[in-house]
Amino acid sequence: MKILTSVFLRFLSVLLLLTLSFSLKASHYSSGEIFYRWSPTPTDSLRYEICVYFYRYTGSPATIPNQPINICISSSCYPDVSVALNKNLPPPGQASPNDNNGGWIVNGLDECADVNDPDYKDLAAHIWCGYATLPGICGDFEFTAGPPCCRDEADNLVASNGRSMVITAKLNNTLGHNSSAEIQAPAGKAFCLSQPGSKPFEFLQAAFDADGDSLVYRLGHPEEATGFPDAFNNAYCGGKANIPFATGYTVNNPFPSSTGFVIDQKTGIFRFSPSQQGSYVIKIVVEDWRFDPVHLLWVKIGEMVREIQIPVTANCNPTSQAGPRLSLTSSSNNAVIQNFSQAQIDSMKLAYNMQVFFGDDSISNGTATVHQIPIFQGYQCFDSIVSIEFNNNVRCSSVDPTDFRLIGPDGVARPVVEVETNCQFLVTRNLDLKLNQPLDVDGTYVLQIRRGNDGNTLTNECGIELSEFYTFLIPVSGCPSPRYELDGLTVEGDMNIRLDWSGNADLQDPAVVASFDAWNIYRADAGVRPFSLLEVIKDPNARFRLDTFAPNGYYVDNFVYDYQIQLVYNGKGRIPSRFCSNINLRIDNDLRTESKLPVYWNHYKCIDPVVRNYDVFKGKRDTNLAAPGIIWNLHSQTTDTTAIIDIPAADSSNQGTYAIRVVARNVNGSSRTDSSESNWVYYYIVHYPGEPEPTVGEVLIPNIITPNGDGLNDRFYIQSPANGVQYEHISLSIFNRHGERVYQNPNFDAVNDAAQGWEGVNQSGQRLSSGVYFYIIEMSNPSSGEAQSLEGTLTVNANGF
Repeated sequence: MKILTSVFLRFLSVLLLLTLSFSLKASHYSSGEIFYRWSPTPTDSLRYEICVYFYRYTGSPATIPNQPINICISSSCYPDVSVALNKNLPPPGQASPNDNNGGWIVNGLDECADVNDPDYKDLAAHIWCGYATLPGICGDFEFTAGPPCCRDEADNLVASNGRSMVITAKLNNTLGHNSSAEIQAPAGKAFCLSQPGSKPFEFLQAAFDADGDSLVYRLGHPEEATGFPDAFNNAYCGGKANIPFATGYTVNNPFPSSTGFVIDQKTGIFRFSPSQQGSYVIKIVVEDWRFDPVHLLWVKIGEMVREIQIPVTANCNPTSQAGPRLSLTSSSNNAVIQNFSQAQIDSMKLAYNMQVFFGDDSISNGTATVHQIPIFQGYQCFDSIVSIEFNNNVRCSSVDPTDFRLIGPDGVARPVVEVETNCQFLVTRNLDLKLNQPLDVDGTYVLQIRRGNDGNTLTNECGIELSEFYTFLIPVSGCPSPRYELDGLTVEGDMNIRLDWSGNADLQDPAVVASFDAWNIYRADAGVRPFSLLEVIKDPNARFRLDTFAPNGYYVDNFVYDYQIQLVYNGKGRIPSRFCSNINLRIDNDLRTESKLPVYWNHYKCIDPVVRNYDVFKGKRDTNLAAPGIIWNLHSQTTDTTAIIDIPAADSSNQGTYAIRVVARNVNGSSRTDSSESNWVYYYIVHYPGEPEPTVGEVLIPNIITPNGDGLNDRFYIQSPANGVQYEHISLSIFNRHGERVYQNPNFDAVNDAAQGWEGVNQSGQRLSSGVYFYIIEMSNPSSGEAQSLEGTLTVNANGF
């Protein structure tokens, strides 16, 4: 009995010492995590670094000592090993203000939760790391850490504040060395009850794996020690047991959520909608899987664990209640708040075609509403990124380019084509809006946040949206202001229309030249809209364009066209120039007589009527001159759009082809664009001499044909001389009024008769338009064999006499 009593008293004294030790070192551990890294040396390939994090509730009266802790490395292959890990103290600025014993700040805890709520818990992270050399190769190494005493109280675990905490990482190094996954996001986070209609919270716990192994995320069962862990004195290598969940909670449903508790096993994203105030523990397990090329199967080679205690407060953080809030103090925003009256707001709505302007706030001064609109300062011309910084976190999943609408001072939208979210752990405070085209016009731009294609505006981490139509103003100055104008146009050579334009010095601004896209040339039938794109000119230095109607000028003779130009730079078409129209000169056939030729034309509106005059020119074609072979003489001048040309009597000296043209002229100008020429119209004086007495050897050549199919004068042919002997080896060439050969037959003698002669067609057999043509005939005298060449004019009148 004495022996038994002595043993019992000795056991009781040890138990009292342990209890005293526990009470001295006891602290409330909210959560923890453990992971490892392969860290070999040249002489030690089995060396690993092991890190343990314990998160302490700073409201606990007890502290965590600044001393090493001991962990246990166990396996079925080797004896247990105890390893000491040294405590890592925080550098300046990283120490928790509520933990004076080596605790680190846990960022983002109070982003959503109300810190005054009794369920809110401020945490500090205590970190230990150290090195251990494994005894060898084994498939079931375990690294176990067990702090002394107690967990914090958790509503989803039974009597958690009377239970210990044990966390374990696992390693299978039979397929080679391995570093476990490491979760990058902070472990601490408090939430508030979900707002009605808000999307579930997204809580990222994604991990990085240095070996590139495949990771699988799952939920685990929180564990306690079956013995007495005290990592500050000894490694705990004893047994472990699952802590029972409170009624209604399970491993895969550890949290009260109206939308369920969902984990994406590939990404480590948790989604839930907190539905009940309280504090809840979840255990995250990240497994490493590697493919075994020998056995052709996937093998789990390790896992790390992180336990998290999540407080849920009844109310959200008051600073998050209005959604994301603009940071007015950040250097990237460089923002100020400016007050605008209701009249000013209404004016901006009208100017920018917007229905709603919602500012940072609105206040009443007793007589009118003053709207407070943020103004972003410091933006320069040709900036292509607009940066926005917020005071609180924005969910990256809520950001879409269509959430933003930017309108320039010119009323043109600048689409946001991409948003660089700068996300960390699914949230961000900095957004960089990449514009389709840079800011390039002086004035104030309006940026609004709207409900985009994703169905929401920007949403903060707590699931609360920023009010739609939140508005920013962005003043920009110092932009070049390229100006240009269509100076005028003219018909050139009765064939083409030439456009000339000019502009100011800003057209040569390096930024404008660098972002130049095109000169767009537009054309439309007179008075018909819209214009059609005629040509895109890629040369920034281009200042004229030729609209060609070759080969016969039919269109300039018969149509009036409106032209305008447009500068396109920085991906945007600028305001088009004025439009100018070509002068179309016509003969008034209803009033035409044998002695009078009335002509008319449209006004040229690109010369001010006050200084506009029309010069009417008349000319006769001389076939001895180079094409077009017309000598022009001023006929008359007028400010009207009609003129009458006198036609002299037909005789041998007056016969021939005549042309008329009109030139609009600025009486005070002398440059190219101070005048505009019309097309040309033609008339013909035909002399029909009496029938000559034929002489031997002379041929008869007609000077007009009427190829209208009536059997009279339909074809051109050379009649035989009076002696009845036809010339031989006849070649015929026909030229138009521009000196262009339209027909040639070197063997014309084979068809030289009334039935087969030339019937007024071109080389392709197409009917030529009525007019005066020039012929050259080459033939041989049958008597002497001497070659002879004949030239002259021929009138083709397809309508007959």
